[in-house]
Order: sequence, then C-alpha cells, then structure tokens
Amino acid sequence: MRPADPALEITFYVLAADAPLSARVTTACRLIDKAWQQNRKVLIQAGSRSEAETLDEQLWSFRAEAFIPHHLVGEGPTPPPPVRIGWEALPGDSRDILINLGADIPAGFERFQRIIEIVAGTDSEREQARNHWREYKKLGYTVQAHELKI
Repeated sequence: MRPADPALEITFYVLAADAPLSARVTTACRLIDKAWQQNRKVLIQAGSRSEAETLDEQLWSFRAEAFIPHHLVGEGPTPPPPVRIGWEALPGDSRDILINLGADIPAGFERFQRIIEIVAGTDSEREQARNHWREYKKLGYTVQAHELKI
C-alpha cells in the first residue's frame, strides 16, 4: 500500500440531519462556484448519469449573473472546461478538486489535491459517508468535517 499524501486535503461538508438529499446538489453548486472563481479545476463524481444531468442543469441556472463553464464527461469541447461532471470511472485529465457524490470512493482519488464529500439525506446515505470517512482514515489520510447550516 502506498503511503497517504499528507498534502491531500479531504473535507466532509455535513448538512443538517433534516436536509433533503437534493441539498447535496445545491451545496455542490456553491462549492463549484467558489472553486471556479479561484481558478481551480473541478471534477464532480455523481452517483449516476441521472444525478450528473441534474447537476448539469443546476449549474446552468445556479447563479443568474454568472456562468460556470462545465460539461458532462465525454461531451463538449477539447480541451475541457474547468468544471466536469462524471459518473463512471474518473477521466484521466488533471483536476485540482474532486467532489464525490457517488456511493463509492472512486479509484484514482489520490491524484487530486482536494477531495470533498457532501453529507445529507437518509440514515443510509449518512452511513455511506461514515464508511467513506473510515476508509480515508484507514488509508492514512487526515480528514476534516465542517457542519453547514443551510
């Protein structure tokens, strides 16, 4: 097993216990907007194509006064825009930030500078996030949590 990179930042954003699962998409859009304004390259790893398409639609209308250049992995121009949305294996291009909305920790996550997990929804979805936390810790990474009041 390769030693964990101490520079890799892993952050869990924890929404209120009564926050609906849809709040994950809204929170992801806010974090994507902030990262894009900082000139960071972002990959959002959705749990399914349907979730990826929902996030794609949300990004078009998230802020009426701004446009966040993005597309679904496998679509759009080359070179790709700063924000990409995928749902299968991680693409090979270089990105700064991975926002993981999937049920699993994707293979290859360690090549990113920062991993973001957003916790919301049912008890089973929260348990899934706890499992991700434990797995990152088991691999030797430092993990942080931020409680969000949304």
